[in-house]
Amino acid sequence: MALRHTPLVTADRLASPQSYRQLSRRAEDEEFRAALEALLGAEAFGALCRAVLTEGAVSLTGLIPPAHFERFRRTYDAEMQNRGSRGALHSYLDIVSSTPLLGSSGLWSAVAHPLVVVVIAHALGGPIKIVDLRAKDTYPVDVVARDNTLHLDNSPFIDEYKMVVTWTLGTTKGPAGQGLTYLPRTNRLFRQCFVEADESVWSDEDACVFPSKARVDQALALQSGFLHEAGPLVVHLTDLEAPCHTIFAASRLVHHRYRTSAGAARSAVMASFHRTDDSAEMLGAQDSCRSPLQRFLMAGGSREQFLEALRGEMPRIVAAVDRMAAEQDLVVDPRRHLLTGDAFDEWYARQCAGVTLNDLRSDRMAQSPTRASSSVEWLVQRLQYDVQGPLNMPFFSDMRESRRKRARIRLREMSPEDICEVVETECARSPHFAALLRGETSDASVGDLLTCLAELDRLLRTSPERAGGGSYSGATDERAARSLPSFVEDLRVTAGWLEDDDTDSVITATAFALLASALGSRWFGLGDAGRRLTQRLLQQYLTRVSSTPGTPI
Repeated sequence: MALRHTPLVTADRLASPQSYRQLSRRAEDEEFRAALEALLGAEAFGALCRAVLTEGAVSLTGLIPPAHFERFRRTYDAEMQNRGSRGALHSYLDIVSSTPLLGSSGLWSAVAHPLVVVVIAHALGGPIKIVDLRAKDTYPVDVVARDNTLHLDNSPFIDEYKMVVTWTLGTTKGPAGQGLTYLPRTNRLFRQCFVEADESVWSDEDACVFPSKARVDQALALQSGFLHEAGPLVVHLTDLEAPCHTIFAASRLVHHRYRTSAGAARSAVMASFHRTDDSAEMLGAQDSCRSPLQRFLMAGGSREQFLEALRGEMPRIVAAVDRMAAEQDLVVDPRRHLLTGDAFDEWYARQCAGVTLNDLRSDRMAQSPTRASSSVEWLVQRLQYDVQGPLNMPFFSDMRESRRKRARIRLREMSPEDICEVVETECARSPHFAALLRGETSDASVGDLLTCLAELDRLLRTSPERAGGGSYSGATDERAARSLPSFVEDLRVTAGWLEDDDTDSVITATAFALLASALGSRWFGLGDAGRRLTQRLLQQYLTRVSSTPGTPI
């Protein structure tokens, strides 16, 4: 499959509209919405639903009483301090791995308040589940990287909604920097797909990102077709008095986290919602849930079970609606947060040609120990940056890529200690490490990477420990291990698209392959064959990064 970038288009211009599940069941969606409105009363949440459907997002502030939020915030800060990933661009935590956070009523009020659940279910046209639940701290920094460039989330073939709650780190104040930023009404568009001669339908992650002036201009031009006022419109949710809760169409609304060196550090919790019938993904951590609705969101169920769980939450829904009527500022007016004048010009310039991940890495690592003085520390830092680099993986119309998700996240968000353990173990075994640090490089081609990935794929799929019994350090590792063979299979597809001169992408793919091999050897008991393969990938990775401009020798 040749690598091609695709535009955003209206539904009538899609090459295979029948492959988009959100377009194939409109009558069913409307029937469910009518049932939801009959249960709750359309006026109770109608304004929020209209804002989500027309603008792509709606934000609430002060949804949780300050004292309640403060208790949750203290639990959050303690967990992030003890267990956050402390990565190159942010600190991340899989909330499913955190018993204190899952057991916090504040978390559930923040990301899955019953009113929020109603609005998202109405938008998606069916019962919903949470497929991802994460915490993330971000600090002031000037960078436009894959992590925070203008983008769309997840697959184009289903709709994904997110609830993101943001606040200033260490406080109960709203965000004052690193704010969620979006282009209203771009949710009315779809990512175009590719249709092959055999009628297979697919897309890729490059279609999700807007990393250049041409792509940013394309998004703004398309937005202008839906505006009745002078545009463009860019909403930047920052400088709010209380924590900000935003529901948005993550797979359709063009958005990003606006990273600059100005403002304060930001904390956030995020929940991703799908319809229960859209994918096989399930968090399944219902043991910590306190209500039927929470258990449904984690484990799924029937339409009747979902509606019954909502009936049990009616007092909370009514109370929230009454607060909205009494407190006009509870719903954020996005017009007060538009980027205009110099602020818009600065935002536009950054998105078109801002500080890249390579620039940030080179600057920061120039201040770090060289390989000669601290080779392990240098390599750990380099890997932390490279797993945040460009990795263009495929999306398929049958949604089978959802199987790779847990492994991808686990590898990308490995803590410095986790990476250090891999590096120290593998470097101690490697006969090549010292020579490569001296600049004695060997050849490494995309063909070599593909050969290694094919071998890793074979080892993982034939391992006698594949069915269980591997060495896991918790629920996150266990879920990632189940996901790893699918991730490696799709990484082979990605590597097959690459050319040797696509340095950044090849380095990122090799970094993922190296860490996948190291963890796969541990989880699946791959023995000597796994260790030899990890050594080969380490050699390829070091060869690649040794030729990178600005790399210390």
